[in-house]
Amino acid sequence: MASLTSDLLRRIVYSSFRRAWEEDHQSRASSPTTVYVTEVCQCLLRSWYNRTLKSPPSDNKVVLMVIGDSAHYLMKDYFPLGAGEHHAERDIGGGVRLVGRADRVLEDAVVEFKTVSRAPDKPYDMHVSQVQLYMWLFDKSRAFIAYVSRLNGEVKIFEVGRDDAAISRLLERARSFARCLVSGVVPEAEENPLCAYCEYRELCSRGAAPAPGEGAKQG
Repeated sequence: MASLTSDLLRRIVYSSFRRAWEEDHQSRASSPTTVYVTEVCQCLLRSWYNRTLKSPPSDNKVVLMVIGDSAHYLMKDYFPLGAGEHHAERDIGGGVRLVGRADRVLEDAVVEFKTVSRAPDKPYDMHVSQVQLYMWLFDKSRAFIAYVSRLNGEVKIFEVGRDDAAISRLLERARSFARCLVSGVVPEAEENPLCAYCEYRELCSRGAAPAPGEGAKQG
């Protein structure tokens, strides 16, 4: 684990004042012992910076997020199975709570929609981790990840079975992230295909990571 520096702490103080000013326009920052599924499934350093700095996304990133959100809104209104966006939270030990919101929860499965540049040949690891935690939160045995391509409109569906060993590792990862938030310890950077798109590259030792071939939407 890296050490907290005076420069990083100065940035966090400025960011905290900004969040206080924006309180009427944005939701209150979460307790450090409340962890979200999407935080666990991406680079923990990026999640840590999101909590402490809240760097605004670039213009290009805003466009991509709006496009991705639009697909989710359409499926929320018109997808005929299940009810839209289920919220759940559970105690995972150590005083930490895990919070998640799945796109659809059916009788025996979770369905998650993802907007990507190209539909992949297999599901991305971070999305598999995400639905594993949703299966745990909603007590389901399987999940479906539905990829929608922005390039050609292709839809690919992947079924994922529940893996309790993987879930245990992810829950420990969530507890570790909460400990970093509580203690002020900065997590290690984790190289992944989305490093080139990260808004915190200049703060990260892996900032020179090559551009990925796929720009999968996180969510």
